[in-house]
Amino acid sequence: MSKTDPRIIKTLRQIDAALLDALTEHPFQKITIEMLCKSALINRSTFYKYYKDKYDLLDNYLERVLDEFRQALESTDFILATPATIDDQRYIENFGKSIEFIHSKRSIYKILWHANIERQVFHEMTSIIHQNILTKLRQNNPVSADKRPFQDLYADLFASNLMSLVFWWFENEKSISSDDVRRLMNSNMKHGLFATFKYCI
Repeated sequence: MSKTDPRIIKTLRQIDAALLDALTEHPFQKITIEMLCKSALINRSTFYKYYKDKYDLLDNYLERVLDEFRQALESTDFILATPATIDDQRYIENFGKSIEFIHSKRSIYKILWHANIERQVFHEMTSIIHQNILTKLRQNNPVSADKRPFQDLYADLFASNLMSLVFWWFENEKSISSDDVRRLMNSNMKHGLFATFKYCI
């Protein structure tokens, strides 16, 4: 049967859900195939049809999550805005789509960021944004080799700032809206981090 078969899709989703549920309760080292199968309502032979072991499952799942994240945030046109153009509708919509996608996946991301696993998913996501921004900068603003480290630093600072803002938002989402996040990021790009948090909050 093909992996597009609805029954297979359902089974794989059940295994994914079982993994996430287990990660909210246990360190990965303590999770067993038996626990996953019981939660997913499948037998061991079904699990082994798709994965070699729990490590294969985790790596496969994380790669799928990160690939989806990479594709969704590939269009980082907002990074090309200047303080004078940051209020242009195209940049507002571009940043808004990125924020909406991240927010739609928040329950998964929060589990993975806090899970007791060897990989640091939050930092991997930050690195993805960093690389997307750096690629965009170099495509649209070629510079000499001696200036490239400054582009790399800017991409790193921007990506870290954005992901820190998202992390803070998810920890305070009862009182912080997506509009608040857009406003803060807009102010950061217009006035800088120091001015935003000292004068613009």
